Amino acid sequence: MKLNYLLSVLAFSWGSWCSAQCVQGDCQNGIGIYKYPSGARYEGQFNDNKINGIGILYLSNGDLFTGHWVNNYRQGKGKMSFHNGDQYSGEFSRSKIEGTGTMSFANGSRYSGEWKNNYPHGKGTYLYDHGEKYEGLFTEGLRQGFGKYFYNDGSSYDGQWSQNQREGSGLFTSHDGKKTNGVWQHDQLTNEISASNTNVINYPAASPTTVISNPNALINCNDNNCDGISGYYIFKDGSKYTGPFKNGNPYGQGILFYANGDRYEGEWDDVAPDGRGIMYFASGRVYAAIWDKGKPVKQLDQRIEIPKRNDIKVQSDDEIRIWPVIIGVARYEHMPALKYSDDDAYKIYAFMKSPEGGAIPDNQIKLLIDEDATRVNIIDALQEQFGKADENDMVMVYYSGHGVSGSLLPIDFDGYNNKLYHDEIVQIMESSKAKHKLCLIDACYAGGMNDAKADYTTSINRFYNQLNQEKGGTAMILSCKSREVSLEDSGLRQGIFSHFLIRGLKGEADENRNKIVSVQELFNFINTRVRSYTLNTQNPEIDGQYNPSMPVAWIRN
Repeated sequence: MKLNYLLSVLAFSWGSWCSAQCVQGDCQNGIGIYKYPSGARYEGQFNDNKINGIGILYLSNGDLFTGHWVNNYRQGKGKMSFHNGDQYSGEFSRSKIEGTGTMSFANGSRYSGEWKNNYPHGKGTYLYDHGEKYEGLFTEGLRQGFGKYFYNDGSSYDGQWSQNQREGSGLFTSHDGKKTNGVWQHDQLTNEISASNTNVINYPAASPTTVISNPNALINCNDNNCDGISGYYIFKDGSKYTGPFKNGNPYGQGILFYANGDRYEGEWDDVAPDGRGIMYFASGRVYAAIWDKGKPVKQLDQRIEIPKRNDIKVQSDDEIRIWPVIIGVARYEHMPALKYSDDDAYKIYAFMKSPEGGAIPDNQIKLLIDEDATRVNIIDALQEQFGKADENDMVMVYYSGHGVSGSLLPIDFDGYNNKLYHDEIVQIMESSKAKHKLCLIDACYAGGMNDAKADYTTSINRFYNQLNQEKGGTAMILSCKSREVSLEDSGLRQGIFSHFLIRGLKGEADENRNKIVSVQELFNFINTRVRSYTLNTQNPEIDGQYNPSMPVAWIRN
């Protein structure tokens, strides 16, 4: 399980930074672009003539880093997308993967936990592509120390490890509940200790009575009458059940992989879901319920009421301000991980910090990525930002992540709890005193919410003056209709909606060439391009009582 990312993660030395050239923007104290002799490119924030802040590094081998920088080092939270399809999201230290984070491998495996010097090191959980799991300690990428391993057949080992092998004292529990406590050497049981810890039984190193010859194998219950054991059963239509059986039928906590791509995880009785369980539809929809003989009888949908905030003061004055909340969630634990939603959020953040996006200062913008994007944190950020806005201001929320019918899914969505409902977002927006309100949602079922410095100052003032002059309103631009899926694209390395959103904001949406992008121009551009790119399978929508001329970006001459 050693990881071989050292060359790409540590691709740049100090010499590489020194040989870089600034080709656009302000590479001393602003937003700019560096290019390197190797062909790599950095786009983002600079301070004191060094890379500091949020930025994106495009490596020449196809790898991509998006996240925080300190003095030319990747430092803090970020995301690394490798050209082989692997994805890391978490903490960095001096350009190394170090701290806590998650690596999602292209083969379906995933490690989440502590890292040091680019390797899993410390406490963590490794989910293997074949379905087995290890929870415990790692040293330089290897299982080392105490940990627990869960096998596919329902058995488990809880004890000491060395160099990925069971080594030392440990407890093995078979799929039928039988427990074997003993001492292990080179992955094999050598001494079994009785329950009273008084009798030690010595076994030969290769004793077939104590070594599990193939712990990965599940019993084929099509050919065997399974009772009181775990196995698998394949139905005539190709659907496959894995889990425990009783009297030849699925019983207990199991998983059914439907032939059409749907998946049910939960309790079973006989041949149907029975009890608490979650249905994961191939479309991306998730439905949690109490089931009775295959039919949902009670939806498990616990909504937590949003508490009112009395501690937020409106910042009333004549100045025009923009208050954005930018949210990106990719590292889901109870949903399929997304590849680009956190990248998209970073890119929107970088745009809002740029002059074209309003040159918004740090104290007016909230960025919530992955573990920071919990339901509570999102609600707090929306309430704080939108509550500060006065009648001259503009509030904005951008979200990229999973969505289900009627709601968005924060990072702490567990299949049952912590949804963020569309009407909750609208409620917070409508309670704001802001003149202009803009909502940009890139999620499945989103439609359910029915370089010339000389004229920089002049142009950005014109943008804010336009905000002041235009009639207010609320506009919601949504990535797709209420029953559609919002798509990501490997070629674009982005969500399709967010890709064209950013292109439109940067100027391509300026239909009348007046150097101001209006909300209607932005939607027209996104709608046309997304529908064309997806062959009309994804259809953006715009809703709300909004002024079509509301400015959302300006363009440099």
